[in-house]
Amino acid sequence: MKKIFIVLFAWMIVYTSKACDICGCGVGNFNPHMFPHLAQKFISVGYNYRYYQSSAHDDLGNEMLNREYYNSFSVTGQFTIAGKVELMGYLPFQSNIQKGPEGNKSLNKLGDAIFLANYRLIDHISSNNRLRQTLVAGGGVKLPTGNYQYEEGSEKEVDNPNFQAGTGSTDFLMNGSYSLRYKKFALSAGVTYKMNTSNKEDYRFGNKLLSVVQVKYVKDVRNISIIPNVGLIVERMNGDKESGVLVDHTGGHNIQATFGFDVNNRKIAAGIFYSKPVKQDLAMGHIQAMPGINIHASFIL
Repeated sequence: MKKIFIVLFAWMIVYTSKACDICGCGVGNFNPHMFPHLAQKFISVGYNYRYYQSSAHDDLGNEMLNREYYNSFSVTGQFTIAGKVELMGYLPFQSNIQKGPEGNKSLNKLGDAIFLANYRLIDHISSNNRLRQTLVAGGGVKLPTGNYQYEEGSEKEVDNPNFQAGTGSTDFLMNGSYSLRYKKFALSAGVTYKMNTSNKEDYRFGNKLLSVVQVKYVKDVRNISIIPNVGLIVERMNGDKESGVLVDHTGGHNIQATFGFDVNNRKIAAGIFYSKPVKQDLAMGHIQAMPGINIHASFIL
């Protein structure tokens, strides 16, 4: 059974170069692979900042440029039951701002909650403590706890499906992650596939594939580990559909390079990383992703 999961996980990583078409700028931005430590039990608080530029045309054909700022404040908890089963919960609060020629709009609301159940297929430490491998696979559900109010042309509400606090739909996730540490070097890779359903307004966001790879160097100073890291984040999403019809200027892909560092004293893990798009094609070029920042602090239980 373990061999089947290992083969499936490897296939999913390879599949990221071929899979679905992203444009989930504001909603559905959960990344379960951002925690650098191997602790099975933790509570984490985080802040994620992203900035996008989007272009459109008015009735006269004039180009309109919008700037959208997404601020996500989140609480994440993970607990272990039955030895190898890990339960993870994630709850964000969205604070978004849209600036454009028609004025500024904003929202400050609770986002969509996510619950995952993962199983540790491999958790091996060599007899000399120089090598450690961990392989985890599982899945979960995203609940429509965040507000979704999309009214095209509304002067009061932000008429952009991606700008909402939530998707308004119940969605499903599959994920896997692999970590390998040998002496002072570590490699981690993860992949999450999100299958979306239609919300009450019959709007369905495109399915999304997220993959993450990081290389780390672990420098131990007494009981503190300092971990600089570099990596790549690859996001791909199918186009959205409304009433079963494909929505123009949705879907695409975004490849980001990440640079950061973490500090871990076995009880508290904190870190920051900077992400910069290196190749993207979002919404047929109508959306441009800009650099972002992620900050997190985890309390290991």
